[in-house]
Parts: sequence; structure tokens; C-alpha cells
Amino acid sequence: MNETIRKLRPAKVKSAVRRRWFERRLGSLTPHEDPSILSLGTAYGGWKIPDGILTSDSICYCVGAGGDISFDLELIRRYGVQVRCFDPVEAFECSALEQAAGNPRFAFRRAAITSHDGTIRMQVHHEAASQSVSAAGLYDSTEWVEAPGRTLPSLMREFGDDHIDLLKLDIEGAEYEVLPTLDLAGMGVRIFATQLHHTGGVRDARSLIDGVRRQGFALVAERPVVKVTFLRRAGSAGR
Repeated sequence: MNETIRKLRPAKVKSAVRRRWFERRLGSLTPHEDPSILSLGTAYGGWKIPDGILTSDSICYCVGAGGDISFDLELIRRYGVQVRCFDPVEAFECSALEQAAGNPRFAFRRAAITSHDGTIRMQVHHEAASQSVSAAGLYDSTEWVEAPGRTLPSLMREFGDDHIDLLKLDIEGAEYEVLPTLDLAGMGVRIFATQLHHTGGVRDARSLIDGVRRQGFALVAERPVVKVTFLRRAGSAGR
């Protein structure tokens, strides 16, 4: 009985209803998938990407580690890429470094990706067992903490990177603020993947997708729950 009550807590039910309503209203995005699309990582932490793009010289920025960096590690295993991983949560940093086990092609920075450098307030998850935080009010919680915020260009300068080949952006609803500020093509991004959250409406989500397409990207894959992947078309401006 106690377990049933826990599972039906109002905050959890409210969040699930909002998310499912958002997903139904957004509907199918009909990506142009082909046999070159691979699913990398676990069922929870995995993403779909096109094969044949990344090489051992590629630089991948994986934003939003959470507790599962199986995608990051599979990128390294399969392609020999350099992965830069980012998350503002200390527990996720410790978990990521433990999973990476000293792999020299994996680096971690504890930071939230934002539209400007500086301290940012982030909402704590309404589930006590979850370590996730959100700068966009994604959760049903009144508890907030402060975290270091960094822009992608700032981090690129720190690492000495003049481009990013793959950018995975999973920032718990803050994509509606951050993504419109990014010049993906100018940063050299070839593969872009992001998760769309219900902090924005369906119109906001479709507007983000259209904005990425206007930068010369084609939607090539979708993975529930609303993880979308784009590939920059040949001949589009950028590196």
C-alpha cells in the first residue's frame, strides 16, 4: 500500500500528465531515417545518430550527463572520438568519472549550459531519489540551488576547440532559452541532438525544430521520449 501511495504522489502524477499531453500534441515528427542511423547507449541514456560522420578526430560535446553516460562511452568505443561531458550536479560528475574509468578521451566539466556565463538558479527535482536539476522550472518543486553556468563558446575557448562535430543537448527544459542563441553551423556542428521538454508548448517545440532546420540541418531520427537528431546538410554554411 505504501508503495502504491508513493507512486501516486500528486507531483509525480501531474508531471507525467503534462509530459504525456505534450508528447501527444507534438505528434510524429516524421524524420527521414535510413539504414545508417544507429542507436547508441542504453534504453534510458541512448541516442540515435547517423553512422559514417564521426572519426577519431571528431570532438563531441555531450551536455547533460545524468547518471548514464553510455552514449558518450559508446561514441568513444565505436569512433575513437574526444568527448567533453557537462552537467551541473556533483553526484553525476562522480558517477560519470567512475563510469569513464580514466579514459583519456573523456573529459568532464561541472556546469550548466546557459546563454551567459555566471551563477544560475536551478530547481531541484520533486522526486527525492532523483539528482536532476532544471533551470527552466521543469519539476514540481519549491527547492532551488545555485550552479555554475557556462556558454558553449566559453567552454570551447577553455578546451581550445575551434569546432564541435557532435552536440548532444539535454538541459531539462532550458533548450527553449539556450538553443535560439546557438550558431550551430558556425560552431561546425555536423550532428545535433536534443531532448524536447514540456516546459515549452508544442508551438515552442516546433519553432525550435524549424530554427535548427533553417541553419541547414535535416531531422534524421527521433527516439522517445522526444529525443530528436539532426544532420547538417552537405553544402550548408559552416566548417
